[in-house]
Amino acid sequence: MPAYLDLLDLLFPKSCPLCGRIISHDQVICYKCKMEIPPMIMDQNLKGRWNFDKFFYFAIYEGKIKEMIRSYKYGGAISLYKYFVDIFDELFDYFPPPSDSVITTVPITFNSFKNKGFDHMKKIGRSFSKKRGIQFLDLIEVVKQKKQQVNSTFEERKELVKGKYRVRIEELYRTNGKIVILDDVFTTGATVNECARILKDGGAQSLYVYTIAKTKLGEIYELK
Repeated sequence: MPAYLDLLDLLFPKSCPLCGRIISHDQVICYKCKMEIPPMIMDQNLKGRWNFDKFFYFAIYEGKIKEMIRSYKYGGAISLYKYFVDIFDELFDYFPPPSDSVITTVPITFNSFKNKGFDHMKKIGRSFSKKRGIQFLDLIEVVKQKKQQVNSTFEERKELVKGKYRVRIEELYRTNGKIVILDDVFTTGATVNECARILKDGGAQSLYVYTIAKTKLGEIYELK
């Protein structure tokens, strides 16, 4: 460890954003919390017909992963974005997208931005694009401030997100049509499916979706 990190640890102790244990400044979370994170799911199998071509996720939305996502989005633990960047990095290593793909993220509403103070996925997406050397573009924007309903079915959510997003066509024309969408949690899939639909309608040729987590079958959690 560099000497300046030892000095930082001594003068300005850093704590794990999940459990409060003292950690080094080169750590994002403590070793105990890290050991509670499950290994990446290798059996990737999503049934059904979707507007995107491939879907990959790291873990089931439960336990430590669920705690981390909620702490990052709602609990002020913004430093956790670094760990999520590493998660997407691992996903790309095992399930690589087409070469020359461009990264984008599912945008949040203005009200959500006002409450959180930042776009949680855009922060991850921009940092991840720098780490991988892959271009990041804001390809999707919110045009209607529709509120998602907890415990809605896929069909209900499908109607809720219809017309909510619009493609920034001038940005899409800067790509070669190969798009990667990053998001935090795949619940029913209605949101990323709608984003994929409008991107395909705008001319995208290939659409890969990567998320940190996926809910268990039948479990519904609040979306953006």
